[in-house]
Amino acid sequence: MNKISTIAIDIGHNVQFDGGALGIKSENVLNFEVGTKLIEKCRAVGINVINCTPKSAVSLYDSLNKRVEAANNRNADFFISIHHNACAGGHGTEILCIPGGKAEEVANIILPEIVKLGFSNRGVKPRNDLFVLNKTNMSAILIECAFCDSKRDMQNYDTEKVAEAIFQGLYKAFNISKTTEVYHIVAPGDTLWALTRKYGTTINNIVTLNNIKNINLICPGQKLRMK
Repeated sequence: MNKISTIAIDIGHNVQFDGGALGIKSENVLNFEVGTKLIEKCRAVGINVINCTPKSAVSLYDSLNKRVEAANNRNADFFISIHHNACAGGHGTEILCIPGGKAEEVANIILPEIVKLGFSNRGVKPRNDLFVLNKTNMSAILIECAFCDSKRDMQNYDTEKVAEAIFQGLYKAFNISKTTEVYHIVAPGDTLWALTRKYGTTINNIVTLNNIKNINLICPGQKLRMK
């Protein structure tokens, strides 16, 4: 499969008039955490990421349309929408797409990676009625990572592992070449010690690579080289 240079990632819901499901955990929160981590992982290996999540919306249609326009206007190569299911008694992972072509092929590579975490495999399902799948110019999938109202799914749910599973699926699907340089965009609450655990490096190495003068002072939005 052809490699990608630009991917559109849509963090489902998370805006007025377009709220997510409520369960044991909030879909909005789970979508945001998984989507943010996935964006970070893709950018760390040099993929240009378009975050399609709108900052505001005046209606559900406006919310969905802004997501699609963000991807279409910047000519993304592929589109992923991150969601979590809710249905009393349901559990597991599924990926929705318009059947046939690249979308279904990629979905069938990503899904097993998420299932490895212990979720039931609900399959790759054809959906021709979803706005973000129909209106994007590029191939698109919608991932229902798990059921936010399922005790079985939420008991050991780990957003980092889910994001990594999706990334590993993308890595395999598009033969992504990891760059020798790995970067991290500092988020609120980040510390150098926490970053050493996340990236398998040392504080001294981060300090040297980034010419940091004060190890207790890193700022949100700051781009740090990890390796």
